Amino acid sequence: MAGPAATMADAERLISEREPDVAIVDINLRDGERANPLLDRLQEQGIPVIVITGYTSVSLPPGKVEAILQKPVSVEQYLAILRPIVARLPDR
Repeated sequence: MAGPAATMADAERLISEREPDVAIVDINLRDGERANPLLDRLQEQGIPVIVITGYTSVSLPPGKVEAILQKPVSVEQYLAILRPIVARLPDR
């Protein structure tokens, strides 16, 4: 585990120190910062992303993220999305 990161700067630092297998990202970061540039970077690096948000609707281009889950997220919902992602990761 490499996080959590509350800001884009924190996230960028963590990613540069150790590339994550999967990223769990909220759309809104600290102080109103939006995570869209982070989502772009993670996609460019081929890192699977799960978005967890309090919004009822989030518009992202198809293929940008693995899933968008609305808060509150149950453990069962989270694991149902995470298990297939982890199963297809190459052994590290």
